[in-house]
Amino acid sequence: MNWESVFDMCYRKAPGATEQELESFRDHWNASLSDEEIVVIKRRQRNPFPQSNPMHKIYKPFDPSLWFIPDKRLPAAYLDFLRYSNGGEFGNGDRHFQFFGTDDVRLMMLDYEFPEYMPGSVPFAMDGCGHHYAWDMRRGQEDGEYPILVSHSGNLGYQDAIQIAASFIELCQGTVSVEDLLYG
Repeated sequence: MNWESVFDMCYRKAPGATEQELESFRDHWNASLSDEEIVVIKRRQRNPFPQSNPMHKIYKPFDPSLWFIPDKRLPAAYLDFLRYSNGGEFGNGDRHFQFFGTDDVRLMMLDYEFPEYMPGSVPFAMDGCGHHYAWDMRRGQEDGEYPILVSHSGNLGYQDAIQIAASFIELCQGTVSVEDLLYG
């Protein structure tokens, strides 16, 4: 794929990932949570309700040791894109992309607690307005791809997410903004 011809705008192209970086990424992005990761996630949980709110007493922190991270292969088109730009910021029409690099996919998945709020989905980019692009890996691949969902980081969940594309290339070639699709 000639990635330079896919996007109208290149705001920030990163150096491409090396084969060694890609191999490490493929081997580790979906590893089970480490004890250290579990401790960090548990430590940052706080009761969001003030003590005067009746919800304060019923708040229960979640247990990240129960999280499931999909044991799936990433789409070949995405890996090919990472060879071109290991992350970066691009645009097509009104659609904007802030792609995560190989060091960021797992970090963003855990920081935004995707396994808790959208189990089986894996974020790989944002749109610059708080929306995540994420693969829906609850089912197997179809033609080497997963459906791509979009969901707002402040309201993660399948009930408010929409499918924006059936493939990584289709997503990248789209020109309609996420906000127009979600909020019309």
